[in-house]
Amino acid sequence: MPYLIAQEGPLTGLVLDLEDGEEWIVGRDPDEADLLTDDATVSRKQLRITKSGDEFFLKNLSRTSPTLVNDEPIQPNVPLTFGDRVKIGENIFLFTDEPAQPAEEETPPKKEASGYDNIFGDLEEPELPPEPEPLESRAPPAPPEEGELEEEEKAPPPKSAYDTIFEDLEAESEMPFNLLAETPLVLKVIGGPNAGAEIGLEKGRSYLLGKDSTSCDIVFQDLSVSRNHARLNISSDGIIDLEDLGSKNSTIVNGSPITEKQIVTPQDLIAMGTTVFLIIDREAAQETIFSPALPVFEAAITAEKGAGAAATPEEEIVLPETEQKEEFDWKREKIPSKYLVFAGAAAAIFLIVFISFFSLFKSENVELAEKLPRDAIKEATEHYPGVHYAYNPAASKLFLAGHVLTAVDFQELLFNLDQLPNLTIENNIIIDEGVSKSMNEVLSSHPDWQNISVIASEPGHFIAHGYVKTAQEAAGAAEYLSLNFPYVDLLQNQIVAEDLLHTQVQGMLLTNGFGAVTSQVTNGSVLLVGSYPGDEEGNFKDVVDKINKLQGVSSVRSFAIAVKGGHASIDLTRQYAVTGTALQDSKGYNAIINGRIYTIGQNLDGMHIISIGSDTIFLEKDGLKYKINFTR
Repeated sequence: MPYLIAQEGPLTGLVLDLEDGEEWIVGRDPDEADLLTDDATVSRKQLRITKSGDEFFLKNLSRTSPTLVNDEPIQPNVPLTFGDRVKIGENIFLFTDEPAQPAEEETPPKKEASGYDNIFGDLEEPELPPEPEPLESRAPPAPPEEGELEEEEKAPPPKSAYDTIFEDLEAESEMPFNLLAETPLVLKVIGGPNAGAEIGLEKGRSYLLGKDSTSCDIVFQDLSVSRNHARLNISSDGIIDLEDLGSKNSTIVNGSPITEKQIVTPQDLIAMGTTVFLIIDREAAQETIFSPALPVFEAAITAEKGAGAAATPEEEIVLPETEQKEEFDWKREKIPSKYLVFAGAAAAIFLIVFISFFSLFKSENVELAEKLPRDAIKEATEHYPGVHYAYNPAASKLFLAGHVLTAVDFQELLFNLDQLPNLTIENNIIIDEGVSKSMNEVLSSHPDWQNISVIASEPGHFIAHGYVKTAQEAAGAAEYLSLNFPYVDLLQNQIVAEDLLHTQVQGMLLTNGFGAVTSQVTNGSVLLVGSYPGDEEGNFKDVVDKINKLQGVSSVRSFAIAVKGGHASIDLTRQYAVTGTALQDSKGYNAIINGRIYTIGQNLDGMHIISIGSDTIFLEKDGLKYKINFTR
């Protein structure tokens, strides 16, 4: 029985059964797929598996994440053999006829603890004790005999069915696991969408910070954070350094963006987009902040001192001598007159210099212009040339229309506009990536159009390119696109028919006198075989260069060889039968061709006979040379 068993990746352990049916669609769309894979890296329709007799064939249906077989790209309907490794998304599946065996004796590797790990992740489900027998069925215990009573009193009481799984923990020196999941460091978010979150950090580890849940160790649900925003490295000695990974909004430490690795401390404030956090060291000693006694406490101390005048000397409160000194009052101190004179002179000089300096400039009122909403909208949309907008200032409404290339561009545009206050947005923006993907799925299902695809080269501009065998198939594909593609006025047709391209290449060869060279065209690749006169090698290379520049030609490979003299003639042996020749002075004079006698100088179907040899007849027409071999 055939299976696909996931050995690596997020779906490790998943088994896809290929027993029932003749065709299966593998993907994550429950409405389209026969075999579901709950993984974001797998396309909605990833691949198709078909069964023909005892053989299985695989066809890739995804263009965003192509399926690989044994780490190699696949052609349509590639055969599968047992032992093949099939890469689906980020998962590696083994094609086998043996079901997966549960690894009972193999101990799974222990996952390194992180701030996200569940503190109960390693607990196994406790085995419940057997149910106690009903009281009616129990026989009364026999009284102990003499000599056994002392031993029974020393023995511990028997376990009850209602004892908890923690009953023996008191005898151990420490608990088998940490219920509080204490870590030496804690990342605490104090601002942004994730405010209040606390994440444990361990020494000797590196953490990738960002919003990509598939690759990051610490994920922030914040659109202003990049997918892979920064990396936090913690050494075994507790030294912490932070590195920005080329994020769009930068990583800011204490108000300054960092450009290289920077050591941070628990007192540093770190910002990534709108998310602000700091790192708390639980093991560091907490400093005590000294604060002098307030006047209300001094009054209380004085009252207590008066009330305890009759008390014993041990109970009296004695204030330090420094606190009994009279407080210095600078208002009562007299300023020397020489200081007043010096200060007045300095003020006069400063005033003169100040007035002289500003008299050089013409004073004007400077008004700070507030950025208008229309200017802010223009600035937010200037990086998206395919997007057009209309703004209604009376209703504070913004209407968006046009095209963007990807869904990421769409999200970033809306994020930039959401920063503008009191703005209502209505959008009719088209994501070209989704339009191309939907049309390519339809084209790939048609057997004659599997090599045709639609791509978005820029926002609002689509190109249909690829190869079909005949001009009729190309016309059919063009007609289908004109009727079903939603933006046909934005579509450029670059579909190439191989038969027309072959005719064009062969015509160039014949026109330039290289009729002995034939061509083959496959998916835009031109293959040249045959021979040409050795003295025409330069002209032949020029013709090859011209063929390479033809529209629809992706590459030219030439296996034609240069030969001498008549060996470069076009071979007509299959079209004519030579049954005899006549020689005169050891040279051919005439020959019987297709039952008729021809002599040197006569024409055969418009071709001039130039020589008759012992085994070959040479002819010429319009500068092209031909030959007929009658003995081989």
